[in-house]
Amino acid sequence: MKRLALSLGLALAVVGFSGGIARAMPPFAQAYGVKCELCHTQVPQLNAYGRYVQRSGYASLDPHVLRTAFPIWVGEQLNYDSSVGNAGGSYKPQGGNLAIHAVGAIGNDITYHFQQWIWEDNGAGDLDTFWVAYNNLLHRDGHLFAGLIEAPGPSAYSQWADIAPFAPPEITVGEHVYQEDGNRWGAKLNYVKGDVDVEAGWLYANNGWSGFSNWANTDKTFQYKVAYASATNPFEIGLLGSRGSVPVSTGVDQYYTVGGYAQRDPTGYIPGALVLFQSGYDANPGADPNTGLSLGQAFSNGWTTELYDTFFKGRLFLSAREEWTQDGLGTFTNYGNVNASIVLAKYLRFYVQESMQNGQTPTWQYFLWLTTPVTKGPNGW
Repeated sequence: MKRLALSLGLALAVVGFSGGIARAMPPFAQAYGVKCELCHTQVPQLNAYGRYVQRSGYASLDPHVLRTAFPIWVGEQLNYDSSVGNAGGSYKPQGGNLAIHAVGAIGNDITYHFQQWIWEDNGAGDLDTFWVAYNNLLHRDGHLFAGLIEAPGPSAYSQWADIAPFAPPEITVGEHVYQEDGNRWGAKLNYVKGDVDVEAGWLYANNGWSGFSNWANTDKTFQYKVAYASATNPFEIGLLGSRGSVPVSTGVDQYYTVGGYAQRDPTGYIPGALVLFQSGYDANPGADPNTGLSLGQAFSNGWTTELYDTFFKGRLFLSAREEWTQDGLGTFTNYGNVNASIVLAKYLRFYVQESMQNGQTPTWQYFLWLTTPVTKGPNGW
């Protein structure tokens, strides 16, 4: 149960080359003088208390303590993906991934998080995350977020130690590419009281600074989550769904999803496990790319199962995942991923993944990730 000790590391920086999200929060660990691993199964993957800190918008932390640490920190990644070559056909590690972050509290009622890529995929970076949360609602159990925010959903969608994102929330149905797990502009209200977590949000564009004013040609979604989620119990279970509309070449696609998930953190000699599923309906998924004719309505679904655990006092993380998706239009896909990550030094970690998909050659991805504060904290970190 030591993995469930109350702590304060929170993970927040993006794995740019994979589409998955990896995040860590050095200023929170600095402010309280604790190790990030106390709040994580493996950075960035949160344990039960870390998920509580996340869904409460950091309001469960003392704002006065948070302000004792300098709020700005930086992250740098060296990435490699064997499935992506440059124009010359070679495959080289890519070091152009530098981000700056700011996190913390303003007064007693407002918290914030900001992440800007300075360099991303060896090019000019864009905004990744930019939200503020007002936390003095519903007897301080309500947290209103606005900005470029994480969509309501399982913590695993945004805070996971695997390199690859999950397949079901990003399934493609005709011309519609789902965005159930990404950062998007909009607002959401989280009600977090005891073991109850209720989240509801309205979301639109997912691109950076330009997405803020992108109202016309974008996916507009109402998304929600209702869960049993304790700050001290390693088991969590919830329901989730969405209702939205997105423009396609044949008009507008009206769609909805329903799904659920169950997660258990590893404790003792029992490994951790995650199971999630999503069923969707698209009324007008667009045109057939071969014939140009309108596709019929589609009922899609997807499943994910994963086992994971840590070894050597949490320094080594191993996981194995299998996923299935079918788009309701005749395409069935089976995915598999094996991941490992190791803590090399304070603020320095290495992640590696083998990716498999039916009918394709396995590929390899890795990244070396440095997340470092700018100054030492009040406790010498």
